[in-house]
Amino acid sequence: MFRLTAKIEIRSAKTWVFDKVASVEITRDIETLTDTCVLQLPKKVKWQGESTLPIKRGDEVTVWLGYDGDLQFAFRGFITTLGLKTPTTITCEDYMFRLKQREAKKLTYKDATIGQILKDQKLGIGYKVFGEQSIGQYRVTADTLSALLGQLKDHAGVRSFIRIEDDEPVLYSGVLFERGKSPKQVFATGLNLIDDTQLKVQNAADVKIKVKAVSLMPNNKKIRVEVGDTDGETRTLHTYNKQEAELKAWAKQELERLKRDGLVGSFTTFGAELVDKLDNVGIKIDGERKGVYQVQKNVIKYSPSGFRQEITLGARAVSYTHLRAHETKANL
Repeated sequence: MFRLTAKIEIRSAKTWVFDKVASVEITRDIETLTDTCVLQLPKKVKWQGESTLPIKRGDEVTVWLGYDGDLQFAFRGFITTLGLKTPTTITCEDYMFRLKQREAKKLTYKDATIGQILKDQKLGIGYKVFGEQSIGQYRVTADTLSALLGQLKDHAGVRSFIRIEDDEPVLYSGVLFERGKSPKQVFATGLNLIDDTQLKVQNAADVKIKVKAVSLMPNNKKIRVEVGDTDGETRTLHTYNKQEAELKAWAKQELERLKRDGLVGSFTTFGAELVDKLDNVGIKIDGERKGVYQVQKNVIKYSPSGFRQEITLGARAVSYTHLRAHETKANL
């Protein structure tokens, strides 16, 4: 029987460290700007004689979780809210919390790229741009850096989120995120795949999606293109100063992300090895290889009743016919 183990560190005027916690729920998701962590402390928490709760909004929180004393890094961020009742519930956000506090520089571009915009804003953390592209004439109107990232998603389909790499926060921005094809882990029925009932097989031909892309030109005229299925669910993208050929290529890129073959949905596994956003994972159900997929979302749940991960699959990295080449490396 494995023993659940945790370590919670809160840096305030003092540094508080706990090795017990009532529950933890961490959400890592490439579709949202901000990862979150909700902690519920035990009913009897010793604050070393403090008469009032000695932690506050903005204090840094780091969480490690594991089994039998073997701890894994799970989350680092900042307190956003503190519950009023006992046991204390602490809600945290990742480093995007800091970007929500920083003012965006109001800049104007004749022909902006994602990388140039991020560089000029001096984010204070490292960043990586995937699929660098011009978004044409652009004016930064957002009040904060996080609001700017939200506008880039709304107007140019650019998704942004933060990963921790080499113990430092790194901002990822892009439309498609190519990060190799080898699986970090393989999840198989009867081994480490607890529940696969939420997974379904999807054929791209059966997915009906239409992407409408609109480009506002410097003379205020608009260029419009449509790709995909005429009777499909419509997704609309807006950008600036893209000519028709470039606009169409950009719309096709978004269509490729949304319309794909393979498995869709989520599955549940143990917390033995934590999975991050964009990690590649292999899936093997009832002895049949189903392919390698990027992780879109992972909800990590830890409590006395268990330690689980609910992993949502994103884009397929390798089809099932190519998974065999990765068997040894991935311990399939």
